[in-house]
Amino acid sequence: MSIFIKKNILLKNYNEEKIGSLFFYSGVFFLASAVGISLLFLLISQFFSFLKPSQFLKDKWNYPLIISAILMVMSTFIHFLRYEKYINLDLDPKLSLLGLINWIPFFLCFWGFQKYLNSPQKRLLTSKLLICGSIPVIFSGVLQLSNINGPFELFNGFIIWFQKPLSDIGSLSGLFNNQNYAGLWMVLVWPFCLAELIMPRRNLNIKLVLLFISVLFIAFITLTDSRNAFLGLIISSPIVLGFSSLVWYLPVVIIGFSLLALSVIPIFPNEIQVFMKTIIPSRIYTLFPEIGFTNLGNYPRINKWFAALNYIFQKPIFGWGAASFPILYLAKSGEWFGHAHNLPLELAISYGFLPSLIIFSFYLLILYSSFKKISQISKKGDDNIEIFLNQKAWFASSLIFLFSHLVDIQYFDVRISTICWILLAGLRSSMKENIGGKYII
Repeated sequence: MSIFIKKNILLKNYNEEKIGSLFFYSGVFFLASAVGISLLFLLISQFFSFLKPSQFLKDKWNYPLIISAILMVMSTFIHFLRYEKYINLDLDPKLSLLGLINWIPFFLCFWGFQKYLNSPQKRLLTSKLLICGSIPVIFSGVLQLSNINGPFELFNGFIIWFQKPLSDIGSLSGLFNNQNYAGLWMVLVWPFCLAELIMPRRNLNIKLVLLFISVLFIAFITLTDSRNAFLGLIISSPIVLGFSSLVWYLPVVIIGFSLLALSVIPIFPNEIQVFMKTIIPSRIYTLFPEIGFTNLGNYPRINKWFAALNYIFQKPIFGWGAASFPILYLAKSGEWFGHAHNLPLELAISYGFLPSLIIFSFYLLILYSSFKKISQISKKGDDNIEIFLNQKAWFASSLIFLFSHLVDIQYFDVRISTICWILLAGLRSSMKENIGGKYII
């Protein structure tokens, strides 16, 4: 009798795993192109993850997120209490409540996603689905270049594809309708694409297909004219290629940036700048306007960072409330800017210094621990080359996400925030695995 009971339990667990995985991987595939369907699938997959909620508290890596969630809820409560005091600034505490949706559900997803990323094979599959799911983004860019902008609707408007005309925005944005968001998505998926391309023991036909897809990725990223994406492409590639690639990669990059510097840094004679601009494509050097070394505080981004730090010092414990930066900045300078162009600063302004410090220290610690895991894998030889390359791609993508959000904010697009927590969950899952005879917990 006990044998039948154990068999039924095993079958039930297998079915839960299989069904949850199906919804998770479907959600990953549709994340870029059909976000409504993707979120529905991912939500269902989380239901299966939390069938055993007691496991959530057993993972100490969830504790920083739990503490951050409590602090952010407390901050929101304080924002409602002091609403009357700041009514003249038009700070709406309901936005703080809504803003929690950008964070607390993903704290839970961080743990829930790990169920579907807890082996190298599962992460390899997820990587391939992210690449395949990005093909529609490239296709939408082709349509945009052809001036075919839609809207295209499916399921009575549940899925809508629409690209802003290229003539209106000047750069490729595809179905993201913002070139910086599109560029970041593509550069986050790029390390996985590169890892697949250089994977050994591929047959020629697969190599050619992967090469074609890689060229499309690079072309799309370049045509977005996004500096963050362009720099992310440069930084992430040698991480996946390996340190040996720096022998040729680093000189190429140094020469390229030196030529660019000659065209945009005003300490060089005007004749040299004019000449260099005849050599360098205008699409590149116009991304980097002339750089001076005086009045750095007048640069738009740096000016916003100084302003953000000032607001944080005024209310370091509970912050001003979600979406408060543009209101505060408008009151001070008379100019409207939607955010602080730095996610840690934005979070500190919204909910206080402590949640921001905890969350981004947590992010950095995961990056550090996963880097240690990569070092372990690299010592195991060629048998683990596929795992090694894929793991480096997870690390590179997560690192680029962090770098990008130090100078801009795309997090509040649900596609970007979702891929962020998928990446972190993948890194955390890899840290649990036994490679080289020991675990990192």
